[in-house]
Amino acid sequence: MNVRPGHLARVLLVFLAGGLLPACSTVLRAAADTAPEPVALTNSALPHLSWVPPEDRFDWIQLKSGEWLKGRIKAMQDRELEFDSEELDELTFDWKDIRQLRSPRWLDVLFVDGELVSGPVMITPGEITVEGTEPRVYARNRLQSLTPGGSKEWNYWSGALSVGLTLRAGNTRQVEYSAQAHLQRRTPSTRLSLDYIGNVSRIDSTESANNHRVNSEFDLWLSRRFYLILPFAEYYKDPFQNLQYRLTGGVGVGYDLIDRRNLEWNITAGPAYQHNVFESVAPGEDRAKGAGALALGSRFDWDITRRVELILEYRGQYTSREVGETTHHSVVTLSLDVTKRLELDVSLVWDRISNPKVGADGTQPKPDDYRLVVGLGLDF
Repeated sequence: MNVRPGHLARVLLVFLAGGLLPACSTVLRAAADTAPEPVALTNSALPHLSWVPPEDRFDWIQLKSGEWLKGRIKAMQDRELEFDSEELDELTFDWKDIRQLRSPRWLDVLFVDGELVSGPVMITPGEITVEGTEPRVYARNRLQSLTPGGSKEWNYWSGALSVGLTLRAGNTRQVEYSAQAHLQRRTPSTRLSLDYIGNVSRIDSTESANNHRVNSEFDLWLSRRFYLILPFAEYYKDPFQNLQYRLTGGVGVGYDLIDRRNLEWNITAGPAYQHNVFESVAPGEDRAKGAGALALGSRFDWDITRRVELILEYRGQYTSREVGETTHHSVVTLSLDVTKRLELDVSLVWDRISNPKVGADGTQPKPDDYRLVVGLGLDF
C-alpha cells in the first residue's frame, strides 16, 4: 500500500489528539488533585520581636538580635552588663548590644547627672521607666550604671575564695596552706574592694613561711572611666622579711585604660603614708619607722575564652631607704572554670622589698620571694 507522507502525519496528529493527550491531561489532573496546597509565607513564620516576657521573679534582657535571656542582673557599670543565667552561667555584654531590659526586682539606677533612683526597671531602646508610686521615665542615653538594691544588703556583694593545701609525710613532714579571697560591694556610684592573700608553711614542725596581705579600697566614680580612691589601706606581715607588720594608708585616683567586653585594664596612683614595725633591728635603731610613699597599682583582666581567665595584678610603694626603699607585690593568676561556681586557680606570686631591714644579728633578708599557688576557688 502506498501511503503518502502527508497522510501519515495527519493520522498521527489525530491519534495523539484523540487518545494520548486526553490520557495525559487526566494524569495531570489527578496529580494536581493529590498535590499538597502551596504554603503561603506569612509573617507568622518570621521571628516575633514584640514578644513580651512573663511577669515572674526573674530578670529578662533582650539582645539586638531579638533573643531574650532569663536570669539575674549582677550590675551594669563601665558600659558593660553582667548577667547570671542558670543555663549559660555568668555572661558579660556590651551595653550597646542590649535592646531591652525588664526587672521586677529593686534596682538602684544612677544617671550621668548624679541623680539616683530605685525601683523595678523597664528599659526600651529609647527610654528607662522606674516603677514606683509614680512611674518615672528617663532618656536611655542618660544612664550611667545600675545595680541590684533594695532592703537586702547581700544584693550589693560578690566575691571569690580560693584555698590550697599541701601535706607531705615520710622522711619530711610538711604542711603548707595558701588562700586568696576577694570581696566587692558595688552600688551605682561606689565600689568597695577587700582582698586577702596568705601563705603559711611548716617543715618538720619548723615554720618556713608566714606572710599575710590585706588590701582595702573604696572607689567613688566621677565618670564612666575615672574614679577617686577615698581611701585605700594595706596590712602586710612577713617575719622572714624582718617585718612584724606594715600599715599603709592613702588616697588616689584610678582610670580605666581599656574597657571592653572581655578585656579590662585599669591603673591607680596616689600619695600614702607607711608605718613599719620590724622584727628586730641593729643596736641603737628604732623598731618602728614611718615615711611617706607613692603608691601605684594596676589590674589587667582578660577573658581568654568563656572558661579561661587571666588576671595580672600589681601594687608598688616607692618610699625611703630606711623603711625598705621600694616594695613590689605582683600576682599572675590563670583561672579555669570547672563548674558554674567552682574554678581551678594557678597563681604565681612575687613579693620584693628592695632594701630589707638588717636584723639584730646583722643578717639582711633576701629581697625577693616567689611562690606558686594552686587552689580550688569558689565564686558567689
